[in-house]
Amino acid sequence: MKRKMAMDTLQFTSITELNLSEMVEFCASLEGPSYRGEQIFSWIYNKGATSFNQMSNIPVSFREQLAVKCRIFQTKMHIITASKDKTEKFLLRLPDNNFIECVLLRDGKRNTVCVSTQVGCAMDCKFCASGILGLKRSLNTGEIIEQILHIKNHLPSNEHITNIVFMGIGEPLANYENVIKALRIINADWGLGIGARNITISTVGVIDGIRRLSREGLKVNLAISLHAPNDAIRNIIVPSNKKTGLRNIIAVAREYFNATRRDICFEYTIIEGINDSKQDAKLLAQTLKGVQCNINILPLNPVKEYNLTPPSPEAVEAFCSILRNHGIVATVRQKKGNNVNAACGQLRLRIQKS
Repeated sequence: MKRKMAMDTLQFTSITELNLSEMVEFCASLEGPSYRGEQIFSWIYNKGATSFNQMSNIPVSFREQLAVKCRIFQTKMHIITASKDKTEKFLLRLPDNNFIECVLLRDGKRNTVCVSTQVGCAMDCKFCASGILGLKRSLNTGEIIEQILHIKNHLPSNEHITNIVFMGIGEPLANYENVIKALRIINADWGLGIGARNITISTVGVIDGIRRLSREGLKVNLAISLHAPNDAIRNIIVPSNKKTGLRNIIAVAREYFNATRRDICFEYTIIEGINDSKQDAKLLAQTLKGVQCNINILPLNPVKEYNLTPPSPEAVEAFCSILRNHGIVATVRQKKGNNVNAACGQLRLRIQKS
């Protein structure tokens, strides 16, 4: 019993929370050479190691020290659900017994992982399941990275992750420090080695966060969840807009483009009777006039807690045609994973309520 209590109180270092310099410093604290850090990261990020025993080029004595002081994974796979379109949703259990979701989206040779950044969400968008239970806490860096590693290790040997999108549960720019550290690990050669052009951060429009991101030198893609052509509609479906306003969001989007030369993606969840009229499309085109951007139109993925429905395919196409006629690149994003609760927060909500 005493031994169990001692182990329960032992503080482990979570390797997935460390960058390379921190890993080298940690190895030095164990009197190991600096190159051990890169060796360990290579095993975890490139070779899919889940145990220190697998790290065959590291001395057994050093592996034993690592096993006592460290852990590779702090999260555990709880449920994997698969859709007919090969979309897979993963529900992970956190050390505090909260749950988060991540999703694998397959599209030809592209395998995109959609990661969460918070347990719940404070943005309270009136069509999204992520915020129904409120915000519990933000994820640490390791909890973000491990979503990708779980999926990477799950993939068959002939598949690999090509893209990362921060579009899961939570507002990424409300967890800025941990998200940026995770981004650098994802992008680094010693980490997951995924190029900035294949990484997207989606935000509801956190002005200061977008401005800070534009100065990071990362040049990742920025997606802004717009969902409305004016403040009157956006204030209703995206309550945080009352503190920001579309004018300020558009202005900071221009700043991001000027700093990174990356086109802005505006996401627009289209909802019947709310923001789907021809007048809404014309107003949206006017709002975005002169902005270097493209628009992803997302037909609503219904959440039973909200009494909202998607427009007909014909109405969606008519909406897009108006945008295109105004010179805006508009694409309808195909729904994926409907039968596995693949929309943000749906699977977590079902489990937490059960």
